[in-house]
Amino acid sequence: MTTSKIRIKLGAIEVEYEGSEAFLKEELPQLLAAVSDLHANSGGAPLIQNNAGSGDPGAPVTSGKRIEATTASIAARLQVKSGPELIMAAVGRITFALGQDVCSRQKITQEMKSAASYYKKTYLNNLSKYLDVLVKDNKLNEPSSGNYALTAAARAEMESRLA
Repeated sequence: MTTSKIRIKLGAIEVEYEGSEAFLKEELPQLLAAVSDLHANSGGAPLIQNNAGSGDPGAPVTSGKRIEATTASIAARLQVKSGPELIMAAVGRITFALGQDVCSRQKITQEMKSAASYYKKTYLNNLSKYLDVLVKDNKLNEPSSGNYALTAAARAEMESRLA
């Protein structure tokens, strides 16, 4: 199986894929159409907006697409009860609050630990298993080894839950 890599950047929208060449051959037209539609619907403006100083800094603020929150406050909003859910909260903070679309395993661990009231040591022991499950469940992509990003569906779902 041949592995291919593609990165599409249109304004503030960036899509990166690494995987089977067959997927790209079959799905690239739909992917390009979706990216084009997304850019058009965003009015060509940046998707992440800086809302510094708006609202209570301790709670998630979703004015625009920027969220100012800690991992713990995002975990509270998402009603986290498991390791995979805490991983999603951590990736959500990295994505929406820190503005990084791709995050390393180390950064995810750091964010999980910062939510002390939700974090359990067993979550770190099972991190590889949890990440594999989240990738298989199409909640996270692994654009490169040890780096993760929210899938488009998971991103949209999390944005609506945090709104």
